[in-house]
Amino acid sequence: MRVADAIVEILKAEGVRFVAGFPGDDILPLFDALYQKPELPLILTRHEQATAFMADGYARSCGEPGVALVTKGPGRCNAFAAIVNAFTDCVPLVVLFGHGSRKSLGKGVLQEVPYLETFAPMAKWTFSIPAPERVPEVFRRAFTLARSGRPGPVIIEIPQDISTAQFAFSGHQKMRRVRFGPDPEDIDSLLELLRESKHPLVYVGRGGLWAGATEELVNLAESYALPIMATLPAKGVMPEDHPLCLGLGGYPRAVYSTGPARKHAEEADLVLALGCSFRQHATSGWLPKPSQVRLVQVDVDPAELHKNYQADLVILSDIKLFLQALLRQAHQKLGGWRKGMAKEVAAEIQRQKTEWLDSWNSRLTSEEIPMNPYRACWDLGRYLDRRNTILLHDAGVTRAYVSHHYEALFPNGFLGFGGTSAMGWSIPAAMGAKLAYPDKTVVNVTGDGSFGLTGMEIETAARHGIHTLTVILNNQSLGASRETLVERYKGHEIGIALAGNYAAVARGLGAYGERIERPEDLKPALSRATGHPGPAVLEIVVKPLEPRPWR
Repeated sequence: MRVADAIVEILKAEGVRFVAGFPGDDILPLFDALYQKPELPLILTRHEQATAFMADGYARSCGEPGVALVTKGPGRCNAFAAIVNAFTDCVPLVVLFGHGSRKSLGKGVLQEVPYLETFAPMAKWTFSIPAPERVPEVFRRAFTLARSGRPGPVIIEIPQDISTAQFAFSGHQKMRRVRFGPDPEDIDSLLELLRESKHPLVYVGRGGLWAGATEELVNLAESYALPIMATLPAKGVMPEDHPLCLGLGGYPRAVYSTGPARKHAEEADLVLALGCSFRQHATSGWLPKPSQVRLVQVDVDPAELHKNYQADLVILSDIKLFLQALLRQAHQKLGGWRKGMAKEVAAEIQRQKTEWLDSWNSRLTSEEIPMNPYRACWDLGRYLDRRNTILLHDAGVTRAYVSHHYEALFPNGFLGFGGTSAMGWSIPAAMGAKLAYPDKTVVNVTGDGSFGLTGMEIETAARHGIHTLTVILNNQSLGASRETLVERYKGHEIGIALAGNYAAVARGLGAYGERIERPEDLKPALSRATGHPGPAVLEIVVKPLEPRPWR
């Protein structure tokens, strides 16, 4: 079999639903192989960055590796930011790079530079296929590494003469994720700390979502009256309408946080951190951990343990397997610890939620024009069926406007990101999520700045019939930078003003496009946009400068 055809068979066996790609002469053998297998569709994007963003959105939404196909030279360079974005947020991708034929390497062939060496620090594994017979081994390793432990992108380089070569292919079996559980003695040590605790708090990061640990988290919370909060990338790992869920939060104090989560973080005497990296926004710039607080850190990656804070106890484990072990041993050894406290804890959380929302009411219901962005996002969240919607945000101020008050009701019902916060992620990522879940409503909220980076992918959605809704909060500027210039540089605004009619651009690209300027017009526009049979864009003109929540 031709190597290119064997690779397509391997992708099919792995359960890959589509390949996002942009052509070049070195990868046309793979395009030809995909042409002959229409059951594995090729999604042609308008930019190589969007290929990896789209694969990223697919992987985040369903937990399976997304696949991007990128040509050599500038094609690889264009995809770099998206691959880094996936690496920092632990997203499983299999990225296929084309390359020139081996016989020409070292001669200065067009676009020959050491790309793999450049990408190596930003991938779990990079490898150039040296011979046709190595193909099955390389893809076994790639899919195993992408899925297992701390997920992340892997990069396979395929020289053109390799992809056209023939070899004896005997088939491929899907690689399973490799998982490992905790040491029982570590669980016993944790149980002792829990017994001594009066105000325990569970804090969940993206590792909890990748592990599929929602059922165990709910069981733990309900069994021992434990309040649970989640980082922005893990939002929804605990259903946010659950009485014991605090919503968005971080420790010691998060930039993105609900009032109840912030309050419980201040009062906690024991924090059980599950799959968290304690990054800048989750810690408000690494505030010192209170000395009286016991910190227990559980992570699948040993490099994360004790990294940003010294923990009192660290446990190396897959989060789902850890919680299963904890529940088994806790039922045997904790006895009546916190028995009967669930109603009391839930009532306090509900009181805090009500008080916090009341403090926001003037913004969430504002009638001002231009529209308050919090009002726009609040009305959007109340309009959508949150049990059948996947909502994504983009970088900058839009992330703050949409994330705090939207309640995610199922795992991956809200796709948060932020390791590198690459602008423009949400439009192609939403398309990937829609391809993973065709029956769900998929909505991404972006800014006019981010739309400028990947807005052409609306044409990709129209061409392929991918029905997503893009909501643009148009504040006529690069909002986060504008906020900083006002706050730190006496309002010396330079290089941040923008202009444009993006609804008109969307119509020109084959989508439904509508511009909204008044609050009362938003819900009828949402009805028209979601009822449209193809992709839709709603451009909402909002206040030029509305502070983010922590301001």
